[in-house]
Amino acid sequence: MRDISDEKRQETASARDDFWDIDKMLPQTVRQVQTSADGARDTEPVEIAVGEAPADTMQLHIPPMQNLNERMRGVAQYRDGKRRTPPMPSHGNTPGDVSPQMAQPVCSYEPEHSMLRAVSVFRWPERYQYYERFTADAKRYFNRTAAECPFVNFFAYMPQYSQMTQDQLRWYLYWRDGVRHGEYLATDYSYLFLYIYEIINLPDKIRPAEGLALLCDLWLAYREQFPRLDRYLGEWVCDYCLIYGLPAPLERLSEVLPTLVSILTFREFYVAFHTDGGCPITPQLCDVLSTHPWRQSKYITPENRTLFETHIYAAVIGALSYAWEHDPDFVSLLGFSEVVQSRNAFSGALCTYACKRRIDVRYLSLSRSYQLKFILTDLFKLAENCIRAHLGIKARLNAAGVPEVLREWVKDYFARLLPPPQKAPRRTSNPRAEEEARVRRSEESAYAALYEPLSASLSTEAALALEKTSWANTELLVAEADTEMDAAAVPQSAPPDGVAAAAEDDGAGASEIVWDDPYENFVRHLNELYYTALKHIICREQEAFSALCRGAMMLEEAVADAINELAVTYTEDTVLDPDGTFWILSDYYANDVMNAVVAREEDL
Repeated sequence: MRDISDEKRQETASARDDFWDIDKMLPQTVRQVQTSADGARDTEPVEIAVGEAPADTMQLHIPPMQNLNERMRGVAQYRDGKRRTPPMPSHGNTPGDVSPQMAQPVCSYEPEHSMLRAVSVFRWPERYQYYERFTADAKRYFNRTAAECPFVNFFAYMPQYSQMTQDQLRWYLYWRDGVRHGEYLATDYSYLFLYIYEIINLPDKIRPAEGLALLCDLWLAYREQFPRLDRYLGEWVCDYCLIYGLPAPLERLSEVLPTLVSILTFREFYVAFHTDGGCPITPQLCDVLSTHPWRQSKYITPENRTLFETHIYAAVIGALSYAWEHDPDFVSLLGFSEVVQSRNAFSGALCTYACKRRIDVRYLSLSRSYQLKFILTDLFKLAENCIRAHLGIKARLNAAGVPEVLREWVKDYFARLLPPPQKAPRRTSNPRAEEEARVRRSEESAYAALYEPLSASLSTEAALALEKTSWANTELLVAEADTEMDAAAVPQSAPPDGVAAAAEDDGAGASEIVWDDPYENFVRHLNELYYTALKHIICREQEAFSALCRGAMMLEEAVADAINELAVTYTEDTVLDPDGTFWILSDYYANDVMNAVVAREEDL
């Protein structure tokens, strides 16, 4: 009887040999090979003639490969005489999920009654799945509640449901149910932020208008307990409104707005800009934009502080409001600059890919409108001058940068409400006063007569004696001067701290003042040409800047480079950046340079 194991071994060996048989691997239709007379494979080289193939040779026709770009975009098909484009194949992750969607915004709109001119919202360019579990847990726990339970502490840098214990989860569900019904119990930061993340990442369960109201209510309820909410929610509420096309909740957040304009990176979002309404410049914005520290004036006392605070703001805001209503070119008058900002939505928050967005905003900038800063600063100075005049203080501030229409309004305001004190009228029919004046004039004449020169005749002997005395005095003065020069060779003590240290200039021993602030030191050392050029750059006066350079027979680039070189000398960095057509102040040092320019202007 044949051993089965031997039979299997032979089959295995045969299969192993067949593995190397190329003929058996080829399809039957192409398994035709040249063999020699003895049946072996013919491996001799064969010459191939270029040209027409022999008639008895089989020709295999391979169609040309379709252009790859055409295949990707879909070649138009013609059917029934009409041109049709086949649809893109649908699969998991198409190129349209990234590049085209970044190039084309998800939505674009132009807000009304805002300093924002246009908003474009784009998908996030790269997919990520960091927080997919958070989304699943948020949907699972969205409708759950819990009975009343004790508070349990919870802390996490990026709080999520999976990080909580059962007791912490029960407290969160109980606390969240109370918030949904308007009851705001004391809780931890992490519980509060977890609910904020839930609102941001569940737009399909929480409608945008409802989500905005919840965010604002949480903000107002807990901002005193957690002051950092002003900065976090100030940015996230802005992103939330921009993504869903909601107007800024100015009325709901009215008590927070004075704080927001000084701490946020995009304060213009919270500024109302009604084209047919009131002026958008508020007292809080004036404090942020003006560089004049009027509250530190030595003429403000506890008795007149209320007078200053009341009328300075009333005059400045009133003048701006008047120009807003009567000047059709108000935006140009104040030098508003239109810029574009790109924002990464919900920066610093837990945000899933489905809700993450990039936002491009074109808006009228307040922080980059240097002309507006100059005008507001000088408006405060002009108003303070008028109050000083009312109080009889002669000192005045330089306020030359106020446009004429605003200057006239401020003067009219103070002429009506706080006029300067009137001088007492002079009496012409008072006999007693006239007699006193006559006696005073008589006494003054008698006193002046005592100092009249004595009349004397000329004498040659007296002149020679006077000359001899003069030469004697000259010799004494020359000897004393030599003594003082010897004493000057002794080293002197160092100058006092604070103001100026003597600086050698070309070895001549000349001294120059050195200010403690490096930017004031830089601005004060600019000569008239460079200082005037810097002011033209700040005010965006390109034509005036070009004319100044032509008059000095210098290239515009050379003037800007010279200003930057001086800035490097005194501040260790440049202060001017090119913007394609002109120069602007660097964002990092704009406020420092502006304060230094204002300080120099005040001393003129």
